[in-house]
Amino acid sequence: MKVEPEVKKQITRNVILSLFLYLLPIALMFLTFLITGERPWEKKAPKKENVKSVNNKTSLNNGNND
Repeated sequence: MKVEPEVKKQITRNVILSLFLYLLPIALMFLTFLITGERPWEKKAPKKENVKSVNNKTSLNNGNND
């Protein structure tokens, strides 16, 4: 099956445009990191505290007092 030159040109243009749109946000993210000096992958996440929730409800009616 032979592809016409015009169709081949359109497919190539669309592939290049799609790759550009896919890579643009990633490039902008790294450019932002470069400009601001941020390095979020080096920050340690804060420790989560083991906090138990207090539930004082004694009935099974989801807090309704009807």
